Amino acid sequence: MPTERQKKLLKKIIEAFVKSAEPLSSGFLVDKIEEKISPATVRNELVALENEGFIFQPHTSAGRVPTEKAYQFYIENYLDKERELGKKELAALEEIKKQEVDDKIKVKNFAKAIANFAKQGVMVTFTECDNYYTGLANIFSQPEFFDKELVVNLSSVIEHLDKRLQDLGKKNFDEPEILIGHENPLGCDCTLIVFKYQLGKFKGIIGLLGPTRMDYQKNYALVKESVKLLK
Repeated sequence: MPTERQKKLLKKIIEAFVKSAEPLSSGFLVDKIEEKISPATVRNELVALENEGFIFQPHTSAGRVPTEKAYQFYIENYLDKERELGKKELAALEEIKKQEVDDKIKVKNFAKAIANFAKQGVMVTFTECDNYYTGLANIFSQPEFFDKELVVNLSSVIEHLDKRLQDLGKKNFDEPEILIGHENPLGCDCTLIVFKYQLGKFKGIIGLLGPTRMDYQKNYALVKESVKLLK
């Protein structure tokens, strides 16, 4: 279990990496920590976090990046599930709710808005073999997917999305569920934020799919608020 100082350091690492997608050096982190500690102490704490499996160095001379375990820790300790969505995003979703269009089109419009604000992919199930996908190009534009192997792996997952989404639809979600890495049935290199919705005769799941490096606070709120407005 990390110490309080290590927890704060890990939080800084995750939040900075989500924004930059660049490995973080100890020198960079010294400037980001409110507590005044020496660079040597920061390096020692980084070694401790690495030994516990929270961060790793992609290359010997590189800085550190968070692991799947780190993101899980962040969600369990720092994600505020009650935080409201930003005013701009909320206003846009509320406008979609007011639209006088077919319910199926309205659900698709919500999906498009989520994908646009999150800059991730979004999937919606309606009935068996009737699913909708939008924003998948957003996923491939992320820096993580400059790696050809990851692109091939995700492309293979996308080919079988219909079956995997239907399996997910059989689960009960009392609130949006965050499935990271190996917990994610759509691919271990990604995160899925999923929740059930119902609008009129249409019901199914909405899933936001992206790399593990994502803005969990914003994306969780996007999915949660969208499903709330879809009732």
